[in-house]
Amino acid sequence: MTIEKLTPDQLRVATEATLFEFKNSAALTPAKPCTAQNRAVAALKTALTVPGPEYHVMLLGGEGTGRLDCLYSVLNECAAANAEIENPDRLLLPIRGRMNQYEEIPLQNSHAQTMINFCQQVAIATINGDPDLQSLMIQELRGGFSASPQLCAYIDWLDDFSLLLLAGENSEFDYRELHRMIPVLLHAGNVAGSAIIRDVISDTASLLGTLTSDPVSGRTMINAGSLIQASGGYLILDALRFIEDPQHWRILRDVLKNGLIPLQAIQSVASSQGGGSLPLNGNIPLTCRVILICDSSTFEQFLSLEPDPEALFPVVAEFESELERNDQNSQVIASTIAALISQYRCLPLDAEAMALMIDSAARYTGTQHRLTLSRTGLSRLLREASLLANNSGEAVITRNHIRTTIEQARQRLLIDRRDAVQAILQGEMQIELTGKVVGQINGLTMVGAGIQSYLEPARITATVRPGDGAVVDIEREVNLGGSIHSKGVLILSSLLAARYSPHAPLSLIASLVFEQSYAYVDGDSASAAEMMAILSAISCVPLKQSIAMTGSIDQRGQILCVGDINKKIEGFYRLCQQHGSVADAGVVIPRTNLRDLMLDDDVIQAVNDGHFTIYAVTTIDDVIEIFTAMEAGLEGDDHQFPTGSFNALMHDSLKQFAEENKHDHKDD
Repeated sequence: MTIEKLTPDQLRVATEATLFEFKNSAALTPAKPCTAQNRAVAALKTALTVPGPEYHVMLLGGEGTGRLDCLYSVLNECAAANAEIENPDRLLLPIRGRMNQYEEIPLQNSHAQTMINFCQQVAIATINGDPDLQSLMIQELRGGFSASPQLCAYIDWLDDFSLLLLAGENSEFDYRELHRMIPVLLHAGNVAGSAIIRDVISDTASLLGTLTSDPVSGRTMINAGSLIQASGGYLILDALRFIEDPQHWRILRDVLKNGLIPLQAIQSVASSQGGGSLPLNGNIPLTCRVILICDSSTFEQFLSLEPDPEALFPVVAEFESELERNDQNSQVIASTIAALISQYRCLPLDAEAMALMIDSAARYTGTQHRLTLSRTGLSRLLREASLLANNSGEAVITRNHIRTTIEQARQRLLIDRRDAVQAILQGEMQIELTGKVVGQINGLTMVGAGIQSYLEPARITATVRPGDGAVVDIEREVNLGGSIHSKGVLILSSLLAARYSPHAPLSLIASLVFEQSYAYVDGDSASAAEMMAILSAISCVPLKQSIAMTGSIDQRGQILCVGDINKKIEGFYRLCQQHGSVADAGVVIPRTNLRDLMLDDDVIQAVNDGHFTIYAVTTIDDVIEIFTAMEAGLEGDDHQFPTGSFNALMHDSLKQFAEENKHDHKDD
C-alpha cells in the first residue's frame, strides 16, 4: 500500500526571510508595468508595428495582472514615434452624380472648417441671387483648396451647378437641396500624435459617432465616435461589452472585416436649432488598431459571438497570471509588491513580512510551486496590513501584521460558513464525526465561488439491493446533479464491474445521495468517497466518520487530484475543532495534491501535535485500509483475493447478490 501520513514540513513551502537582503522593502526597486510579461509584450509590439491598419490585437489576461498598465506602457512607446503626426479635422465631399454619397478627403495642414464656410457662402449667394458673392467665394475656394484632383473636381461641380441656378435654368429646383452639396465636417477630436482611446461602449454612437446639421446654415458635422477619434492610433475595447450587447459586436465585426466605417450607420441627432440631418452614404477608412481585452471566462463567452476571432485579431497577446515558484521569481514578486507599496503609499515591509507575502502569493494560486501575478489579492493584503501597522504606531509592516490581516480577512469571509457549522453542531444538519457507519462517508465539497467559497461537509450515503448492475445517481434523477458529477458516478459502475465482477454482470443496484443537500451538485471530487460508500454498503463493513475524503477516481481505481485542497482540509479541521470531541480526526487526499498544500499555521500545528492527520493516497485500496482498518487485499494470479481481506469480502458479497438475484428470477 502507498498510504502516507503527512508531516508538518510537507504541508507548506515557506519562503525564508534570508532570501531578501534588505532591512525593509524601501530598498527594493519597484517593478515596471510589464515585469514578467515578456511574451505578451513581444506579441503586442509585433501587432502594433506591422504595416497596415488591419493588424488588430486580442489581449488575454485576468484582472489584476497589470494588463492595462502594461498595455498603456507599450502603446505610449509606440505612439511616441508618431508624436509629430498631425491629425486635423477631415472633410467628407459629396460625390457628383451620387445622391447623398460622400468620400473622405484628408486636408493635412489645411482648415476644414474654413472650406465649409466658403461652400456655405456659395449656397447662400445662390439662394439670394448674388452672382458677385458666388464668384468671390468660388475664387477663394480655388485659391486655397486645390490640393487634390478631388477638391478641384468638387469646386468645379459646385461652381457649375450654382451658376445654372443663378441663370434660372432650373426653376423647379428646391434651393434647400444646396445644403446637400456642402462638405460634411468629420471632427476627430485629437490634434496630433497617435491617439490612445479606451471606449466603454455605452451605445452605438459611442463607436461610430453622431451626425448633426444646422437647418439655418446648412452646416453638417459628424461628431466622431471612438473608431474615428482613434484614427492613426489605438482603440481599446472590452469584450464583455459586446457579450452584454451583441448588436455592438455585429457593428464592429463588419467594420474590422471591411476596414471601413459605414456613414449610413452613423446616427442622426437634432441640432440645437432643431431639425434632422442629411442622410449619408459611403464609407470612411478605418485607420486605427483595435485592441480587444478579454479574460479567460469572457473569451469563452465571446467565442459564441465570434467562432473565428483569429480572422479579425491576427495577434493574441496573452498575459501570464502565474510564475513558477523559485528564488528568482520570488524576487520578481517582491519587486511587484514594492511597486504596490509605492502606488498605494503603504508602509514598507521587513524581510519576514515580505517572506509571508510571497507565501501568500503561492497560496493565491492554490499550490506550492506557483506564484500569482495578480495584484488584486496582494494589494488588498498589503494595504490592510499597512493600515494595521500605522494604527499601531509602527513604521514598518511586520510578519505579525500580515498574519493578523490574513486572519481578519478569513473571519470576514466566514459568515455563511459559521451558519453551516452551527447547523452541524446543533444537529440541524446531520454530519457524524464519531464512530463508524455502514454505507456512509463524509465528503469535502465547496460552496460559493472565488474568495467567498468555503467547505461544507457532505454526508454521502449509499444503499444496495439485488438488481441489474446500475449505480443510481439520485442527484441526477431529480435534476440536482451536473454532467461531470454524473460522469463520475458512471465511472463507479465501470470500476465495480471491472474490479469485482469482470466475467459476469453485476447483480445489484446501488443508490447514491448527498444527504440534506438542496443545491446543485457538480464535479467529480467526491467520486472516491462515493465509491467507498458503495463498497461499505455492499460489504456491510462500517467506515470511520472522523475522517473525511476528497479525491476523484478513475476506472482503474487510481485516486486523482482535485481543486481547493487547502480550503477543504482547513474547513474540516476547524469543524472538528469546534465540535471538540473528535478523536483521530483527519482527511484523506490524493497523493497528486501534495504539491498544492499551503496550509494555515493552526492546521500545521495540529498535525504536529498529533491532533489531526492528513493521509495521502494513490489507489482505492489505500482508502479502504484507512476507513476500515482492514487489509484491502491484492488480487492474485488466480484472480482471487486473500482470505479475510476487504476485497475478498466484497467478492463474496457480490456472489451472494448474484445468487439472490438468480433466485428472484426463478421465482418470477
